[in-house]
Amino acid sequence: MKDTFALRLRNINLPLLAGLLLLASCSQDGEPAGEPLPDGQYPLQIASVTLDVEGTEQPWTRIAETADGSGSTWTGGERIGVRIANGEPGTYTVQADGTVSPVTPAYWQSTAATYVYAWYPVEETVRLADQTGGLAYVLQTPDVAATYGQPVSLAFTHKLAKVRVVLGGTQARQVTQVEVNNYTQCSNNKGSLAYNGNDQGWIKMHQADATTWEANVIPGSQIDPANFIRLNGTAMTTNLTGLPSTLGAGQMYTVSLTVGEPVLQDGATLTEPGTYTMQGTYTQGITIQGDGITVVMDGATVSTSGIGINVQSDATIQVQGADNAITSGGAGIYVAEGSTVTIEGSGRDDQLTARGSNSCCGIGGYITRSNSGVSCGNITIRNVTVYSYGSIRGDMAAGIGSTGDASCGAIAIDNAAVHAYGADLEFQATPAIGSGFPSAMTPTSIPTVTITGQSEVHAHRGGSVGSTDYIGWGGMWGNHTAAANAVNLGGGTCTNSTVYCYTGTGDTVDKTVVYDASGNGTERP
Repeated sequence: MKDTFALRLRNINLPLLAGLLLLASCSQDGEPAGEPLPDGQYPLQIASVTLDVEGTEQPWTRIAETADGSGSTWTGGERIGVRIANGEPGTYTVQADGTVSPVTPAYWQSTAATYVYAWYPVEETVRLADQTGGLAYVLQTPDVAATYGQPVSLAFTHKLAKVRVVLGGTQARQVTQVEVNNYTQCSNNKGSLAYNGNDQGWIKMHQADATTWEANVIPGSQIDPANFIRLNGTAMTTNLTGLPSTLGAGQMYTVSLTVGEPVLQDGATLTEPGTYTMQGTYTQGITIQGDGITVVMDGATVSTSGIGINVQSDATIQVQGADNAITSGGAGIYVAEGSTVTIEGSGRDDQLTARGSNSCCGIGGYITRSNSGVSCGNITIRNVTVYSYGSIRGDMAAGIGSTGDASCGAIAIDNAAVHAYGADLEFQATPAIGSGFPSAMTPTSIPTVTITGQSEVHAHRGGSVGSTDYIGWGGMWGNHTAAANAVNLGGGTCTNSTVYCYTGTGDTVDKTVVYDASGNGTERP
């Protein structure tokens, strides 16, 4: 596990409870002291409380998140303590709509101008050690000037600091516990904190989302950057340079950690040999230009207006897991003529879906204009399950292979489950694997297809007319005669494997061809 990181600090001082203050100034020296009032007769009036955050920031801390995650709100039932000057404190319950109701009110002792202050929570001990179920909070208002007979509103500020850990990298989702080193509890004297050095230890953080963890901690204490964050019980040994020596109240500190290998950035162009991992969502695709490159798709989704993965050299795409998909405005995966792409997994539970658009293949070639396809290189698929869809605009593309008048290099399928879908019109169609629709010009060739290793190939030719091959040539309405409703391997062989033949995208099998170890095929209806 690598413990490299990037650190960002955000200074935030956000009032959680903000409202219009209906206030008068405190009495000055020489002003009348006011008339004394009998105890328990004149309760303090609180106009309302609100939860507020700056709209350009994420909430500093949350009592509860709004539905869209853009702000915070009371859940209802939170209790705050309120005191008028040095009088007896009262307790109030905050409702979800921002109103308050007294539990034990605070009472005016005099009509003289004075001040009010409040705090949250009312408990005298705040426990911080385990915040997995939700963050701990300590809030306090400054002294608020108050006038007898007029309601007040209270603006709270944070007394704790917030630490947020954002995980990236190939192993980020394998982290099941994140901890921060600080004080595990403190005393709360009406919002004023005190803590004991014997209470220092590891605090279990709250998981805000799949890769973000948060905890509120006591500010002001000295921190040790080399022993500050712990992942799955292992402390990060590299100093977190850039952290201050102490944390400040009302501030949020974001620590970004890379766990495992870095995740490939959207739109990247790869030129150096090595292994790169794709996780999450990509909208720009990636380009591979150097040899010796392996791209690992691990829960990766590519949705782009261009080519999903543009392979310009010999490269390997390694598929991990079943949630990998490419939807493109061009070819899903294009491999340049003269190059080879190898798509592989560790077994058929690993799955990739590739969809081409605008007369481009799911895996293979693409087209620049009508009848002008771009020829593609070699394609190897092994130890994996692949779904690949060709498309139609003016021309038509095979699920795996070429489009328009272009050609495709050799295609090898070994110990794999391949579901390939050719494109179709009412009067013409392309094969699942092979050449694109020939139109007025025939492709220069069909690919040589080799199928081995107990593979299962589900070949869906497009449409329901003509003589389009399941694997091989496309059909047309004119005098083109190359296609023969066949499995045409272009000079290649199929051994110890089965080809299931379909017309269209349905599940009804036209025929099944079972090949023995010598490459002899037996057709079954």
